[in-house]
Amino acid sequence: MEATRMAGCLACLACLVAVSSGFMLEGSQRSFAQFRKWNAGLNGTLELEFKTHSPNGLLLYTDDGGTYDFFELKLVEGALRLRYNLGGGAQILTEGRDLHDGHWHKVAVQRAGDTTSLTVDNATQARASRGKEFEFGRLDSNSDVFVGGMPAFYNNKLTMLALPSVIFEPRFGGEIRNLVYADDESGVPRRQEIRMKDFKVSSARGSALAALAAYLFETPPYQKSKCVNV
Repeated sequence: MEATRMAGCLACLACLVAVSSGFMLEGSQRSFAQFRKWNAGLNGTLELEFKTHSPNGLLLYTDDGGTYDFFELKLVEGALRLRYNLGGGAQILTEGRDLHDGHWHKVAVQRAGDTTSLTVDNATQARASRGKEFEFGRLDSNSDVFVGGMPAFYNNKLTMLALPSVIFEPRFGGEIRNLVYADDESGVPRRQEIRMKDFKVSSARGSALAALAAYLFETPPYQKSKCVNV
């Protein structure tokens, strides 16, 4: 069983280049990365940096488990678009232009009660949500954070998505680093990264395989992020 599991996940090496705080996604038909839940709450923040040469692609998605609330961050013709719903109807914020220039760009999503802001390279757009309840779902039932695309698991389970159309978005191809947000009840933001242990073997490829094996079999499930490219 472990051998089968490892063989199935070795595809990660094709889409993920491990560094201290970043990774690369190929943007193929089934590539994505998966991280722990974001505790967006009422005042949560989420930050990341990306670079790409593709003008379109899904950067990030998370929701409340399929009811109403969601955050969808994607590139549309070189601009960054945040579409979100906190129960009072979908809102859209758009910032930046020509962001597919192959340079690093910093993104921040900031919540402050009924107001959500999107910052791209120090330029900010903000909007207030309608309604009376602005809490983002519940941490225990919210979805994980998906980066670069959605897992095929959802193809036949669209009712489990608050924004079913996200499954049809083009996948992001490029690099991501410094993904930072709170992932527990403390609300303290921290860098989200794949944990790999260093094994001393004779080749770079062997080191990568050993590190991936250690990650798959020795890291507790709740501490993992996932990267898949089949």
